[in-house]
Amino acid sequence: MQKAPGGEGAILRQVRVCFFWILVLCSVLVFSLEGFTQPVPVRWGDFLQSLKNILGVSPSLPPGKKHTDPVLRLEAVEAIIKSLSYDDLLSFVDTQNVPFRDLESLGDREKRFFILAASLDPPLIRGDVSGNVFPKKSLSTQEFIIIKETLKKYAKGDIRFERRKSIHPNLEFVVKKWGFSPPEAQVIPQPSSTPQDTFFLQVGAYQERERAERVAGWLKELGYQVRLYEEGSLFKVRVGPYAKRDLESVRSRLEKQGFPSYPVAFEGTRGATLQGLPPGPFFTIGLLFDPVGAPFRLEVALAKDQVMDRERTSEIARRKNALFAMNASFFVENGDPIGLLMIDGRILSEPQEGWYTAGFTDENHLVVGATRLSCKAMSSRGEVEIKGINRLNNGNEVTFYDFFFGDRTPKQSGVEVVVRRGVVEEVVLESQGGTPIPRDGFILLGRGKGAEVLRSTFVPGDRVRVRMALYAPEKQIAEWQRVRYAVSGGPLLFFEGQPGPFGDFNPDIVAKRHPRTAVANLEDGRILFLVVDGRRPGHSVGMTIEELVAELKTYQVRSALNLDGGGSATFYLEGKVLNLPSDFTGERKVSSAILLCPK
Repeated sequence: MQKAPGGEGAILRQVRVCFFWILVLCSVLVFSLEGFTQPVPVRWGDFLQSLKNILGVSPSLPPGKKHTDPVLRLEAVEAIIKSLSYDDLLSFVDTQNVPFRDLESLGDREKRFFILAASLDPPLIRGDVSGNVFPKKSLSTQEFIIIKETLKKYAKGDIRFERRKSIHPNLEFVVKKWGFSPPEAQVIPQPSSTPQDTFFLQVGAYQERERAERVAGWLKELGYQVRLYEEGSLFKVRVGPYAKRDLESVRSRLEKQGFPSYPVAFEGTRGATLQGLPPGPFFTIGLLFDPVGAPFRLEVALAKDQVMDRERTSEIARRKNALFAMNASFFVENGDPIGLLMIDGRILSEPQEGWYTAGFTDENHLVVGATRLSCKAMSSRGEVEIKGINRLNNGNEVTFYDFFFGDRTPKQSGVEVVVRRGVVEEVVLESQGGTPIPRDGFILLGRGKGAEVLRSTFVPGDRVRVRMALYAPEKQIAEWQRVRYAVSGGPLLFFEGQPGPFGDFNPDIVAKRHPRTAVANLEDGRILFLVVDGRRPGHSVGMTIEELVAELKTYQVRSALNLDGGGSATFYLEGKVLNLPSDFTGERKVSSAILLCPK
């Protein structure tokens, strides 16, 4: 067949035209898709509302910002860390190893926020494949969707930070914080109206806690105040409380959102345990000390070097040139330590029945256990049992005073025997106290039956010696014989690798959450000094004794003793107090401190 002239060229021209239009259409399509997929920034109004719905906190709009302004990644990280109350960790962030390449342009504080966000478990942020986080770019809605899933985990208490730092070959510093609960959610809020007019709306009751928490999460996302109660074998999800007049409108809104409900009368916490949010947060700070070959010595120091006085832990540490210090003995208001106190081999306070003791040897070994004391003043005429050392006389007993008590004996009536250089210098038969205590001797004070014993046993010129013998369980005697410093406390947290026994201590001390101070032996031979902050919602709620035991298990503890806590709990290291003492007036004055000093 003969081809038409010019037919092939015409076909080629048509193909070229079609190809050109195809390219044009593809270019338009690509341009349109790029415009369609351009990241949409998160606005401040939506961002803050999400934090309120998920975390239950209400952060304020930053100065100079509008609700319609986009949120930068740096601003988002700072706002979330502050909403979690985890900005108290900024000073503990490791800035030596910056995980992202593009943070060098930021200031130190801004940089710490990003490093902290990446150090959380699970991490709040992650960099791209090139190691950048673009802190000055806007946060996109797609990115925020991923972040919100992480925030939901945080809201359930699934958040943790831990940092370990070697500050010397023999010293490791450990900081931990975990858990989350907004401060206002620690307690069930009291309704403004009377209980008879106040109700919750129960959305469901489930046998599986996980399912109940999932429903509670959805409701929080929608902006409801949610409570999760455990009653019997069921986990009940409730929203509220609401006044009676508001019930129908809230029920109707819940129904439209897919959550049928019915009213439940407000009964406070009666018959139910609040489980709306996990307990927390918990903040602990510790020092791990390896005594082998260490150029440090462990010791105990008194406030102002006197038994009946008080001083801040940091002041004791600076006065003694200590690298590390933490509070030690329980004490009464006037500073009198409770239980055994030994300094440089000298017993300054007798053991307390039912309490336990932590002792330190010259080799920096820690010994924990029960002790008792036999104390007697002896002369050629006989011997007298001494019941108390450097404390007030309780009547019908003999007490002993040396210069650690102070300059003078307490203002108490009785018989006083003044001993100087081992010889009775004077017997004051009707003393009213306030007698100068010789620096090279001691004074015995007897009241009631104790006064009678002193009158019949000592006269001026008698040679007197005081024998103080510390007793311990047979298998610990050899260790206690080497102890030079000791403090008492309780309850006993671990002994020979097993928890307890907690003893007959005040239930308020054992069962309630308080700031804590503890000292422990680890299985690897190191000594742990641990402080738990408390009474600071958002920062740390404190621990019960059982929770403290659970935390000590993570360190593989062999023996451990609870020391004075509460407002006394103080952790001093390298010139600074690093924890947050619970008293709003700041660091509390204490009776004694455990020190780690250069040799």
